Amino acid sequence: MIGHHQLIDMFWLWYNDEMRHRRYCPVNWKWVIPPMSSSTNEAYLGLNKALEYTLKPAYVGGKNFLTLEREHFGNRDTTESMKMFFNAVHLAMLFKKWINRFRLERQPILILYASVTGNAAAFASKLGSILRECSQVTFFDCCGTNSADDLEVMSLIKSASLCIFISSTQGNGELPSLSRKFFSTLFGKKGHVLLDKNCAVLGFGSSAYPIFCGAATELSRKIAENGGWEIVPSGLCDAVKGEDITFQTWTATLLDKLACMPDASPLVVQLSERMNDHDHVDTRRQIILESVTVQIFSSKQVKEAAANTFMSRSLSRRRSSLAYQRAVSSRRSSAASSGEEEKKVDPNDVDERINEAIAKALQTSRRRKDVLEGLILSRVDLVGGKESERVTGLGDDDSTKHAHRKTSLVTIDLASCGNPPYQPGDHVQVYPHNTISEEKLGAFIGHLAGELSLDDQMYITLENEQVSLAEIAVTSPILYDNIDQLVSVESFFKTQASMEAPIPTQSCLDLASLATSAKDNALLKELGSNKAEYDKMISLYGMKWMDVFDIFPSLSGQVTLSFLLSSMKMNHPRSYSIASCKARVGSEINLVVGSFIYSRGGSKKEVGVCSNFLTNVNEGDEITFKIESNPSFHYPLDPNAPLLFICTGTGFAPIRGLLQMRSYYRSRGEKMGTAYLVFGSRSKREGLFEDEIQQFINEGTLTDAYKCYSREPGMKKQYTTDIMKNEEIEQVLAPLVSSLNGHVYICGSAHMYEMCTCVMIEMTSKFHVLKLNEEGRLHCDVFGALNPAGSVIARSRSASINEGSNLPSRRRNRVRSRKTKAYRHSTTASASDIDISLLNLEPVKLPAKKTTV
Repeated sequence: MIGHHQLIDMFWLWYNDEMRHRRYCPVNWKWVIPPMSSSTNEAYLGLNKALEYTLKPAYVGGKNFLTLEREHFGNRDTTESMKMFFNAVHLAMLFKKWINRFRLERQPILILYASVTGNAAAFASKLGSILRECSQVTFFDCCGTNSADDLEVMSLIKSASLCIFISSTQGNGELPSLSRKFFSTLFGKKGHVLLDKNCAVLGFGSSAYPIFCGAATELSRKIAENGGWEIVPSGLCDAVKGEDITFQTWTATLLDKLACMPDASPLVVQLSERMNDHDHVDTRRQIILESVTVQIFSSKQVKEAAANTFMSRSLSRRRSSLAYQRAVSSRRSSAASSGEEEKKVDPNDVDERINEAIAKALQTSRRRKDVLEGLILSRVDLVGGKESERVTGLGDDDSTKHAHRKTSLVTIDLASCGNPPYQPGDHVQVYPHNTISEEKLGAFIGHLAGELSLDDQMYITLENEQVSLAEIAVTSPILYDNIDQLVSVESFFKTQASMEAPIPTQSCLDLASLATSAKDNALLKELGSNKAEYDKMISLYGMKWMDVFDIFPSLSGQVTLSFLLSSMKMNHPRSYSIASCKARVGSEINLVVGSFIYSRGGSKKEVGVCSNFLTNVNEGDEITFKIESNPSFHYPLDPNAPLLFICTGTGFAPIRGLLQMRSYYRSRGEKMGTAYLVFGSRSKREGLFEDEIQQFINEGTLTDAYKCYSREPGMKKQYTTDIMKNEEIEQVLAPLVSSLNGHVYICGSAHMYEMCTCVMIEMTSKFHVLKLNEEGRLHCDVFGALNPAGSVIARSRSASINEGSNLPSRRRNRVRSRKTKAYRHSTTASASDIDISLLNLEPVKLPAKKTTV
């Protein structure tokens, strides 16, 4: 065996030798040059003038194969073959007519989805499984690598009778960043394909953000601008109050509209009637549920089988031998002939099944390679943590009994997981543990059908070949992650299943069929079909999975583990900004986490799953996480660039990492530009890292820091925007914002980000802020905001601007200093006249749920 490149190198030496001695060497260039990386060898250019060469004599012309056939076989009768040919053509034409008739009955529908975490993709798959009963459904991922350059999607849009756009919301009401290139192409130079096209929009977002489902609103506007028609109003699914019932209502409305169209097929009409029937069952989900088999093994059985697998390979080889199989079969046949009663589970069969399960579990790993397992080095409570600071209205369950308003500095050891690299500004995605006690978890498992214990191991297999793993990965991620895996029941319910998530409306309808009492059955059906009652139940009781048997006692003993596997959601990771610089802290990573307390609309307050987990971890605890790069918030390449940091509360986390990096550069003797910090806290007692900030100022890392407090006793409330409006401070910050190389970093709530942007526009002009964003010098890292009472702030973009900090008409009548005037643009507008949507600011990736200041 010899490589093509090695062969051509040998030929090149021989060719030169031939030319030197004989001055002639026949060669055909296109046959000898390697097809891959051909220009890397000398022969590529050295033989480029070689003439085409053919050895003679050669068979270059002659009789064709039909002439040779007739000479050899003579003329044959082709009547039968021609009959067969025309019959095949006739059948093909009939088949084409049948296909066309089938296509007329099933209109083509295209679902274009843009998902960040996979939630929108899961609902797109669910909608596709419903519409597939009456239509031809095609999916297109707008966040794909080459989605903007895919020409096939344009032909799919042209041929589709209906285009459904499904999008999640990223940042402060923006489209997912990976889909922006595709949508700019679609709504730009390819916008003509949407002319008079029937469309529908389904958006997913959170009312914890000022701009709720801004991505869906943007899609609706762009569709209208390009001549498309939305046949139904946009569906806006709220992650805070539950998405399922909005999805079901919107889907039923969509089918009703399709059924009312003149060219509607009977299949659409039938499906619409079924969707309006409250007893409708998702058949595809039922097929997936029936295709899954769950086997339960005791902890003792698994340990013994694991010992046999790892400590005695010879035993496994002996068991796979023919002699062993004959011995086992003869032993079983003799036991059967002797009339012995057959046990419920044959121990030999159990061993074989466990050995097979362990072997498959070792070979199959669905955990991503970038997921890390680390240890907690320390947790320091920076603010709160005392019993006197416990928030009232949380209740007494396990998830809230430790919920105090506190902020903690959590340190993770990276040496235990390979010491991966990171930069200040990146995010850590933490996989939380459910804060449920072992006693309550044991009681929950005791209510499930079958005799289960916390130590039992479950092994899940997929039996139906018609159901693919790819479909399960989208429709039921928690089931996909556990197929062919040995997982303990305790580990599954503590780390994987979202026990503190509300029960979806579809699950309410499914549970209604399992309830043995008429009261629970009627209540579950009402909750599954009545959005008002469902929202009321959520606000009063929370309707968490962990409380399902307390709220509906008749479900005890009726709910199976397989049902929960297909119905419950995964404990998805939460993002937190890194609060350290690796060059300063070494092989560790710091997180600043504030306990997240919120409400779903009622008086009952709840705590964030991950923030409650992180603010209660102890030294030595295990933590699962992954590091996510966030280049838009990295330190600028030019160390001399002037910097402005604006943050509130735990928003100081990424700023702390950047300041540590700046301090590290300064210690190496690099020249640094000016840097100012505007920092807002609730009070002086809750001020974070006061000593570190002062140290940064003393050593020259920070030029100055301006602090404000919104809950300081005896003082007027002050926010970051108020302190930025101070005339003296404005004279310092305005030149920095309008400079040609200045960078502005903002980290805090989405509402604070908007207000700070308005103030910067007033300081300089809209032109300068636009230039900051266009040149990538406006860095934002924002998260959702809650008011002190816990209710969700759900404002429109314009309302949040006009309501904040009494901003109307900020044109001052007093005379400004010449220094400030020099940096003010002639077209300055007041904040009340500015529509922030015109800025077209770059969307930002959400880090985490953090304490609102």
